Amino acid sequence: MVARPLARARLAAQGLVGQRWATPAETVGAFGLMQGQELSVFSSVALRIGGDMDAVRASLDAGEIVRAYPMRGTVFLGLASEMRWMTELLAKPGPESVAANAAKAGVSRAALERIGDTVRERGPVDNADFKRIVFQVAPEAATAAVYRARQYLLTTGDFGYVGSSQRIGVAPDAPGLEEAFNGDRQAAVDEVVRRYVDTHGPVTEADMRWWSKLPAREVRAAFSHLPIDDLTATPSSAPFRRPLLLPAFDEFILGYKDRMFTMTDATHAHVVPGNMGVFRKTVVVDGVVRATWSGAGGRLKVTEVADGVGNAGGSGVPKYALPGIKRAFQAYPFW
Repeated sequence: MVARPLARARLAAQGLVGQRWATPAETVGAFGLMQGQELSVFSSVALRIGGDMDAVRASLDAGEIVRAYPMRGTVFLGLASEMRWMTELLAKPGPESVAANAAKAGVSRAALERIGDTVRERGPVDNADFKRIVFQVAPEAATAAVYRARQYLLTTGDFGYVGSSQRIGVAPDAPGLEEAFNGDRQAAVDEVVRRYVDTHGPVTEADMRWWSKLPAREVRAAFSHLPIDDLTATPSSAPFRRPLLLPAFDEFILGYKDRMFTMTDATHAHVVPGNMGVFRKTVVVDGVVRATWSGAGGRLKVTEVADGVGNAGGSGVPKYALPGIKRAFQAYPFW
């Protein structure tokens, strides 16, 4: 059920209404990790710093932020200086499990290490070059070997998608859990939970467990250590009426166990067709997902969902928002 007060509070926490951070590194560091299997994550960052995509590119080229496989077996964006300890803490499957899957595709552990050495020698490589490297090292491997080898490298903490070219290369050196937290795993969990609460809240332990896949006992302990504020007041509606165009896979949509605080069932079915893990770009007005959008060829297309609920319940774009949607598209920080 749509819960507009909760949605408003979360928009504010996420820095989508009222700018909280000045730079890409500050934004990414505040979140800890941001869903990043698509390059649209850079639009997510830019939207939180006033739309400055040039700053995002500069941060990538400076080696401040990097994409890798630190959590949930998928790609996230994080600070290069923290990617190793976060990967050690959160990666599931971890390098050992990924290596086992790679072996099933015909790439042995020794071959994975040779692939990594080759990437180190050649410098950042694009996907085509990486594929050639994999089959040069393991010519009899199955097609899935390319994905498994890439996943392995990006789960070790040693490699990432680096620079604005987003090629696979050696990630900047960074401390692991032992160095960053003196081996205190719970202290590291506390830090990840603190950042999640600060950038996603109000949240529940169930949200955090879903997002991080950390053990329940560790999440529970972290919540007991931190001041968790409940939603006690409804923010003023004025700042939230400005329409937002969000990219697919933005943390506002994917950062919670239950997304229905911001959309109806019918809207969810449209945003995530078939519930198959593919997300469409969303139009958010006053905390509620009202439609999806696309900008192919530089032309805005907004697709509303008719579910019989009407504007008050979360379906359809309010008339007052239409000019704002056009302005948001004109200012949108495309990657």
